Amino acid sequence: MSLNFAATSMMVLVAGLLGSKITPDPKLATLPLAMMVVGTAAASIPAALIMQKVGRKKGLAIGGLTAISGLLLAYLAAANQQFSVFIVASIMIGFNAAFIQQGRFIIMENANSSTQTADGLTLGLLANLLAAILGPALGSYGRDLMPSIGIYSGSFLLAAGALTLALLILLTQYRDLPIRPADHSQPKRNLWPIIKQPLFILAAGSAAIGYGVMAFVMTATPISMHEVNEHSLSHTTLVIQSHIIAMFLPSLLSGYLLKRGFSTSLIITGFGLYLLVCGIAMFDQSVLHYWWALVLLGLGWNFIFITSTSILPKSYNEEEKFKVQAANDFSVFTFQAIAAFAAGWVLFNLNWIGVIWIALVATCSWLACVGLLKFKQA
Repeated sequence: MSLNFAATSMMVLVAGLLGSKITPDPKLATLPLAMMVVGTAAASIPAALIMQKVGRKKGLAIGGLTAISGLLLAYLAAANQQFSVFIVASIMIGFNAAFIQQGRFIIMENANSSTQTADGLTLGLLANLLAAILGPALGSYGRDLMPSIGIYSGSFLLAAGALTLALLILLTQYRDLPIRPADHSQPKRNLWPIIKQPLFILAAGSAAIGYGVMAFVMTATPISMHEVNEHSLSHTTLVIQSHIIAMFLPSLLSGYLLKRGFSTSLIITGFGLYLLVCGIAMFDQSVLHYWWALVLLGLGWNFIFITSTSILPKSYNEEEKFKVQAANDFSVFTFQAIAAFAAGWVLFNLNWIGVIWIALVATCSWLACVGLLKFKQA
């Protein structure tokens, strides 16, 4: 699954930069990345239901094949300078991300204790370090790999190769867990009583706001650095790679703290790091400030996401898992899609400082909500 994530991490670097070259309106430069996230949000419920019907392995294969097709379509879009085709390709790549995100639930299903859950989530996020390095590297290396065909066209072919390898590994090495018999001893609940629980709101809301703020700042960064501030592509790539590494490498620390019983405090720490990000990003727009801001943004996201993921299963029983997981992912990736879509418009109309002010307001607002939720649970 980490190889599958390489296409998504590559798009973080490439989508906005290619979009700014082929779009009819520079304000729409981040639209392809936003539409990739829209594809993830739109597929979040179908992904869970498909896996419930055909199993995790076949579901992951369906997602992988869709992404490979999307990358080949993106290659044609880059070669022919077709912005609308690139939008469609981005949606297809995002579709696969919804299936990849189910991987964290697969990890928890294989765990026999809370300690194993924390260890599994830690290892799962650490595995994505490969994609954190590989994805942006493929994007940067492939930029001028095929100059006679089109800028970044080689990036999409390289990513398609990585996903083809991932698909082969899935088909030959992965085995689904046996389907558990239905447990009729627990009453079946409709979705509404589950999602109105403070515990579900804390888990899903923290993940949604955490992902949304991260995506908002991250999507604006490559364009702000490379197109607005005219920093080099190598510096821009370094910042994005460092950010994605920071999203996953701290899993060793966050997993340990999770096993020690920290939960809400880790979420609060994550959003506290977001406040620090806003302070650094407002101060200056040098490469060093971008680097620190994006690294701390990744670290904050790690604390928020791994903790909210571990909390979510406490809000449902085995028979309810697919519909609750679908509702959670739909909320998370809907927020991410809105954030990614808005990033380009805000950047070109309100500048980088406007991006950071909105991130600051969203962070402060959710920290207040976390305090209120904990008060209700007390």
